[in-house]
Amino acid sequence: MLITDFHREFKISLDKVDSSAYPELMDGEIDFFLNEAQLRFVKTRYGINNLYRKGFEEIQKRTEDLNNLVKTRFTNITLYPYSGNSYKANSSSLFVDELRATPSTDKYMFFLKVDAKIAKPCGTDYPDYCTHVQQDDLERVTRDPFNKPTDDFPIFWFEDGGLVFQTGGSPVVAVRLTFLKFPTSMCLGTYGKPVSQCELAEHTHKEIIQLAVKIALENLESPRQQTQDYNLQNLE
Repeated sequence: MLITDFHREFKISLDKVDSSAYPELMDGEIDFFLNEAQLRFVKTRYGINNLYRKGFEEIQKRTEDLNNLVKTRFTNITLYPYSGNSYKANSSSLFVDELRATPSTDKYMFFLKVDAKIAKPCGTDYPDYCTHVQQDDLERVTRDPFNKPTDDFPIFWFEDGGLVFQTGGSPVVAVRLTFLKFPTSMCLGTYGKPVSQCELAEHTHKEIIQLAVKIALENLESPRQQTQDYNLQNLE
């Protein structure tokens, strides 16, 4: 569905009989409601706020809903002052290639998984598993002789707007991050900005339009229609 189709169906759904019951919305305002609906749609599909209490990869339809937003990119790496062998991967500085020569335009939204490439004395490779450690367990894990990080089993945690890795002493030379990116904002292209289409799967488009209409009505009607009902009753 093209952005022009989004606008047409939005207008029909908002005021079905052309009764002028609601004020005419400008193109930029319709784009705002569409993009707000798109973001809410992604957040409800990613989390477990649904009847089945399942995340997006646990139900096939929800996986297909967000499949176009799943990306694997490489990050900038800097030494981090937690200890002598800690390295920070900046999730806001992403690259298409491991050499970090081609910047990525994708914007990080939700974490999915990560791999760190370690330059060990015996060779450079990606370990089989990087262990996520919560902040309240960090001191205990790093001091535990049986669970402390090694070059074969590094640990990582979230801090300072990125991911911090700790190894057994060898440096981290590359980080491969898989994440859910922010969807591209839709734009009709009639008010000084370039045309931008919806990049979510075709089968999600009508659901996004319906949610956008509910958000618009929440702002136009009195008393307001509560779109929170959509989140609580999201069955898919």
